Amino acid sequence: MSHPRATLFVEVILMRSGGYETISGFLQFTDRFPTEEACHEFLFARRWPSGYACPRCGSVAHSFIRTRQLYQCKDCRYQMSVTAGTVMEKTRTSLRAWFWMMFLMANQKTGVSVNGAAWMIGISYKRAWFIAHKIRAAMADRDQNYRLAGVVEMDDSYFGGKNKPGKRGRGAAGKTPVLVCVSVEDGKPGYASMKALRGVNAGEVKDAAEELLEPGAVVVTDGLPVYTLGLASFDHRAKVISDPKTAVKKLPWVHILISNAKGMLRGVHHGVSQKHLQGYLSEFCWRFSRRGFEDELFDRLLYASITMKPLTWSQLIIVS
Repeated sequence: MSHPRATLFVEVILMRSGGYETISGFLQFTDRFPTEEACHEFLFARRWPSGYACPRCGSVAHSFIRTRQLYQCKDCRYQMSVTAGTVMEKTRTSLRAWFWMMFLMANQKTGVSVNGAAWMIGISYKRAWFIAHKIRAAMADRDQNYRLAGVVEMDDSYFGGKNKPGKRGRGAAGKTPVLVCVSVEDGKPGYASMKALRGVNAGEVKDAAEELLEPGAVVVTDGLPVYTLGLASFDHRAKVISDPKTAVKKLPWVHILISNAKGMLRGVHHGVSQKHLQGYLSEFCWRFSRRGFEDELFDRLLYASITMKPLTWSQLIIVS
């Protein structure tokens, strides 16, 4: 699968309103969206900043059927809701609940417990779980537009529950190998990507690297032979690590990301299934890569949810 190239995570919002709205903290968010109507108006403005236009015929002449919350084209009679074609399509949950879940997931640096979010928002656990996974899908979909460039630290790690007796590190049974990448500039981390693999071999590394990295990226890894083979098309620079204790010093940022991601999964979510691991990794990377836009995170996530195609329950539970 090919992905369009883009400058490093510089999101150009496709709206004429001139950018993302800033919301600083819990109280401002509460004041900004006190009612369902306020959420509806904001979502409408994000979808149609120049006013409603029929997706079928392009006409701007329309009426609003208040009893059904539908917009109807006066020319072709096509009807649609403000959530149609988004991750919120056909939802029976209030927009306020959706907005709250997005706000929490965007702004909680360590992630948010679905059980805790369900209680705070006032919806069932099952509904909160479904909404959270849809939002994670939107995060992943948004980041598929970008690739890491420049100097990139890369390493693999194994994610999953403890095994008894459990071998740690490479070759650990019953765990999922994950390729972890983070761009580095002037000694500081930039943007992150993580990809769950079927196994740590040259073919998997090659496919993942071509998906996650810009051609010409300088990739720094340890001396594992699969990297030499899998990264042949990149500027690959291997650092031989004879003592595992020195790995953190030679590849510092990628190991910090691995530690933080595992801490999120263990501490907040108490472990996740292999089936949905990629979604949680994508959530972690989406939030990490936008940590410099704290006040814009809700609006950025809402926009990602608008541009993401609908995801059904059946599609979600059969993800492999």
